[in-house]
Amino acid sequence: MDGTLTRRHIRLSFASGESAVAELLDDEAPGTCEYIWSMLPLERDAVHGMYSGAEVFVVTDDPQPAPLENLIHLALPGELLYFYDPGAGGVGRRGPTGEICLAYGRGVMLRGHEGVSAYASLFARIAGDWKYDWTDFAQACRRARWQGPQKLRIEGA
Repeated sequence: MDGTLTRRHIRLSFASGESAVAELLDDEAPGTCEYIWSMLPLERDAVHGMYSGAEVFVVTDDPQPAPLENLIHLALPGELLYFYDPGAGGVGRRGPTGEICLAYGRGVMLRGHEGVSAYASLFARIAGDWKYDWTDFAQACRRARWQGPQKLRIEGA
């Protein structure tokens, strides 16, 4: 064995046809990757974030905390994150929430209710540049801001 890591991949596909493939970061967030993989395939409405900037997210069923690993606050375009909130804050939803988030542009700073800084586990990354390589997919993400939630399927690739 030469020590080369073979990573798993997931495909993100909008009902309108745009898709992108992301590489799971099994070596950096093994527990989170396994948790996400166990949920696949899933199909949900991708909602545009209100607080963080150029990001969309899907809410998961029966959210569970994943290991606190590979936590970030500033997401780069193409990064996929798992965010879990137990729902114990003074505002917002009562009860647990789990989200798979995707930063599709620059300037994403994870924020929760009342502008509180948030952290999420970075578990996958879309290869290439959002301005040149996966522009149609990034534009489909942006549509969720102006046209409302967009149906998104996430599955093993």
